[in-house]
Amino acid sequence: MAFLLACVRDWVIFQGGSKLTIKTAPSCYAPRTHEICHRAYLAAGFSPNHTYSNHYIPIADRGFHQIIEPAERRRLSKGKKSGLVVTMQQGIFDGATEDFLRECYEMQGYPLPCSSAQLAGWTHVFPKNYLFFTNRSEGETVAVAVMVRVSDDILYHFMSGYLRRHRVLSPALMLFEAAFDYCLSENIGLLDLGISIDHLGNPKPSLSRFKQRIGGRVCEKIIYEARF
Repeated sequence: MAFLLACVRDWVIFQGGSKLTIKTAPSCYAPRTHEICHRAYLAAGFSPNHTYSNHYIPIADRGFHQIIEPAERRRLSKGKKSGLVVTMQQGIFDGATEDFLRECYEMQGYPLPCSSAQLAGWTHVFPKNYLFFTNRSEGETVAVAVMVRVSDDILYHFMSGYLRRHRVLSPALMLFEAAFDYCLSENIGLLDLGISIDHLGNPKPSLSRFKQRIGGRVCEKIIYEARF
């Protein structure tokens, strides 16, 4: 790996580049490999530019209701009793889903994390890898979560949103239960909840606490940088 990094550095310098940034996967994906790569990056002159706390849920034989905190179990039950229904589909990013998520993000003062062209391109190239979990109340969409199957053993929470007026029912909670159950049914060992930051890269403690309450464990996700 040291030789590969050296070759990449030389190519970037030859092309006139002055900086190289490497965004790595969370350490929970492959802890031993993460340690080996970390030492290799440091030896090759890369420094940790950012180290984020990344939450993940290891999928075991226990049900979702058993790993979440009691308060979340009550919210989950309340949502189900209210008539909320979750469905899942696989495929491309349709306009209605994009519009819904954009509305949810804009209500919080955030833009979507990627453009319409990027969303369409990714899902058209890898339609089987994108899963859309939708929570509805009497036919109205109240929450959506987009998950990506990054490998046979890992499902990644890409983005999600819900209508604020339905907040009392915690509709997003049912989406994570559905994703957890999907992992169980497909023998997926890890549900990656991602890092908890806003669109400016600032920490979001409330999001981090939510992930902890639904059984999320913490690992590190490192971004390395080298300047030439």
